Order: sequence, then C-alpha cells, then structure tokens
Amino acid sequence: MATESNITLRQGLEQFYTEHKDYLSHTQKEIAPEAKAFFKSHDIAHVLFGCDISLFGEGSVKIWTIFGTTLGFWQHIRGYKEANAFELSKNFRFVDFVNNILKLLISIPVLILRAKRMHKPWPWSEFEPYLDTPISEIRKEFNIHIL
Repeated sequence: MATESNITLRQGLEQFYTEHKDYLSHTQKEIAPEAKAFFKSHDIAHVLFGCDISLFGEGSVKIWTIFGTTLGFWQHIRGYKEANAFELSKNFRFVDFVNNILKLLISIPVLILRAKRMHKPWPWSEFEPYLDTPISEIRKEFNIHIL
C-alpha cells in the first residue's frame, strides 16, 4: 500500500478492495442497499484506523467503531445483524481464534484509550466529505493514532 501520507481516503479504500478482493464477500454478491452502506462504512474504518482483515484486525476495527465513531455499540450490533455480517466469522478457523485472541485482549484497553483521546468521533455514515482528503490529514484532525 502506498504511504498513507500521500493517499486520500478514497484511494486507500480502493487499495483495500484491491488487496482483499478475494476475501470481501460483500463486494462480490448482491446485498441490500442498507447492508452495502454499512459495509462501506466498515471498510472505510478498516482503512482509516489501519486495521487489516485478520481476526485481530476485525476485532480491532470493532473496538475503534464502538468507541471512536458516531455509530456506537448498539447501532454497531444492529448494523452487523441487519447486514448479516456475523456470517463472516465462519471465514476464521479455530487456530485463527487461538493465534489472535490474546493479542486482541491485550490491545483492547489501548484501542479504547486511543479512541477516547480522539478530538471527535469519526462520522460513521457521513464520510463523503473526507473521501478526497489524505488519510494522514484525517488522522491528524481526529487525533487518530493507529496501532
């Protein structure tokens, strides 16, 4: 991925889709418009908060989403349920859970603290004005310090 200091959020999202095209089933099938919108916001969170699609990355982006965006916990749960995103957990094997759970458990307090130190929460579904802004500028504006 190009250095994030010189790419926009839109470019970062395009790179994310290119790099993970074989693993993002929601980009490969027809889904409801609400689910599509939820997943786009989720994928932008992956890019903005520097989270990959490993089990650790998925857990990390959930913590960022709950504590560092306007979505919050209950809307997050509702959105995942409506988008049938819990189905994605079937992509992980038991060994993935074993290899990532300790790292995630140790990282949760750090992620929460970093999310709470943000200047303002990331606007979960109102991201359009930021698409052509460099990722580094967005992180500076919101005080986002990725792991």
